[in-house]
Amino acid sequence: MTGIVAQSVESITGALRAVFTAEQIAENDGFLQRRDPRVTLIAVAGFALAVMLSRRISVTVCFGLLTVILARTSAVPVRQLAKRSAVVPLVSALIVLPQAVIMPGDTLVSFAGMTVTVAGVEYVILFTLRVGVGVGLLSLIVLTTPFSEVIAAMRSLHIPVALVWVIAITYRYLFLFFDELQRLVLARNSRTTGRTRLRGAWQDASRMAGSFLLRTLNRGERVGRGMRARGGARAPSPYGRLQQIDRYDYALLTVSAVTIMISGVIRWSL
Repeated sequence: MTGIVAQSVESITGALRAVFTAEQIAENDGFLQRRDPRVTLIAVAGFALAVMLSRRISVTVCFGLLTVILARTSAVPVRQLAKRSAVVPLVSALIVLPQAVIMPGDTLVSFAGMTVTVAGVEYVILFTLRVGVGVGLLSLIVLTTPFSEVIAAMRSLHIPVALVWVIAITYRYLFLFFDELQRLVLARNSRTTGRTRLRGAWQDASRMAGSFLLRTLNRGERVGRGMRARGGARAPSPYGRLQQIDRYDYALLTVSAVTIMISGVIRWSL
């Protein structure tokens, strides 16, 4: 159990370190950092929408190159962006992998009574690329814009208050859940000597999961009472500073709108 606990603590620490690193990147002097948060939110979300509209691998690859260009001009390490964006497309690839066999088309390879088609493989590649590029673009928003400014931009754009509430609370109190889990892991580690067999490790993990669920529910109740005592019924009022929109902001919005139209034309006309 000690090895598993150590790995868990390392994972938690790495996750928190990644968040703090993202805050440091948002303080850099890059292209997206100099843009108004509302413009960044609309433009990058527009690029992500254009990626979702694309149905060609070549077009999706072009959007991937655009994501890399935005990351480089915004002082975002491409390797770190790739690490943050890799999990979701890999899971998506596993989900749609059976389409390589199910979809009809020209035979690419046959083995064990199954036929892998060209159309199926292209679909899996296209779907994975679309998800990866889309997640990478949305990750640029968090990496280049402080979260308080993202919330302020969402309020300024009149996004439904309920959605802003859910996003703000999920982000802020996620740290409390990490802290609660870390306390449980460290408490279990301090009471463990030597190594535990696999069966004992699973039993300890199940008990820890139950205790973690109860403690997080209790923490949630206390957080809710604290918010109501401080006027939590009101809409969130972030302190992000909105900048003056300049010609570069308008240019970025124009490019985003044009890419959406081009992606739509390529999808439904060609």
